[in-house]
Amino acid sequence: MKKNILFSLFTILFSLTLVSCSGSDDESTDEPDVPQTYRRSVIIYIAAQNSLGYLESGYTSASRLDSLEIMKGMAQLNSTKDNVFLFIDDSQRPRLSRIYRYGGGGQMRTMVSLEKRWSLDVCSTDPATLHEVLSYVATNYPSESYGLILWSHGSGWQPSTNVQNTLKLTKSFGIDVGGGGNMETDTDSRGRMGVQMDISDMATAIARSGVHLDYIFFDACNMQNIEVAYELKDVTSYVIGSATTTSAYGAYYTDLIPQALFAYPMNDANAMRMARQYFFDATQNVSLQDYYEDLGNVNSVIKTSELENFAAVTGQYIGKAITNRQTVDMTDVQRYSDNEHFYSPAHYDMGCVLGRILSAADYQAWRAEADKCIISHNATDKYILYIYRGETYYATLDDPDHIVGVSMFVPDELYDGDKFNKYPFNKDFQSTAWYKAANWKATGW
Repeated sequence: MKKNILFSLFTILFSLTLVSCSGSDDESTDEPDVPQTYRRSVIIYIAAQNSLGYLESGYTSASRLDSLEIMKGMAQLNSTKDNVFLFIDDSQRPRLSRIYRYGGGGQMRTMVSLEKRWSLDVCSTDPATLHEVLSYVATNYPSESYGLILWSHGSGWQPSTNVQNTLKLTKSFGIDVGGGGNMETDTDSRGRMGVQMDISDMATAIARSGVHLDYIFFDACNMQNIEVAYELKDVTSYVIGSATTTSAYGAYYTDLIPQALFAYPMNDANAMRMARQYFFDATQNVSLQDYYEDLGNVNSVIKTSELENFAAVTGQYIGKAITNRQTVDMTDVQRYSDNEHFYSPAHYDMGCVLGRILSAADYQAWRAEADKCIISHNATDKYILYIYRGETYYATLDDPDHIVGVSMFVPDELYDGDKFNKYPFNKDFQSTAWYKAANWKATGW
């Protein structure tokens, strides 16, 4: 988990880098040479009105530590044509800042301008808030390309409807406990799980902003589902994220910003570069192991332009292997989440699922198509399966020959039964775009 650092350290370092865009300077009072159109603007959307933004007495939070990393990462950029827009919603009023580089000739400085501070609390997991942030950036700082990092808790594709009065997590992106909520326990003023964002609503919000994203990078747990990626296929060129539970430390922006987020042009190689940098820092960077510990990681890159064809091909093979609403035995199939302690279905690696249900020849044909869409994956020998009551439970990578680093839902009669009757996952699955595109109806499910 994220290592605590005294809050005073963050305050000192951040104040040293905070410079008003309109303020005077000993060297020059000229305004920066502002381009009419910027090269790339990356929006880092931190939904932290939850346990990740919880401020323990005397220490700082995960969200503020990542803010410091972002400042350090931006200080390594040499371009004045790139921006980071940092939206943060935590225990304070939500605010949006622009972080950029100014100057030249060896005199470049990191600048921060406070673009907007909301007078009242807003819900960061309301799609309207995401739409507002993206629209503001696109209107006021038009750019040739855009990237979006979605930073928060995350858990997958399922609708975000809370289950009665339970603390058990449902599935979707983010948690916002709202006014009067308990950030430490991720619960709202009624004691229920805070508000979450459905992925279909997320896609709609992005589309309405008019911003087509070069990439969406999920700095959150369990978001690299094929169901999530398919919902987002029309608003981004690449989806990058982890299929597993991840360390609360998240991405290491001090490295990720200069090494990957502003790599040009936007293509397969540079999308894979982001995933490799994230994987390296989380699992191999010796200087960071006190932070990440030995928690493991599985991540991947999905190229959305290939998703429609991939769905059609996958549907042909699934329809061939599963008929008459058959429940497939998923015993020992590689999985990335658990259904024993949460109101959620298991998430299985889709390469391993198809390896279970297809013949060797059919699997090889399917995998050839899969590799055009899931263009890379990175995986450690073990990873977090789930955290329950303060205990971390691990899984081992038992099927490296079949994994693709992307999870999928597999319908099961279990999800019609009494155990999950308050949250019918088979029915929810039928509402996804992936269900329709991959013709799951032909299986009887």
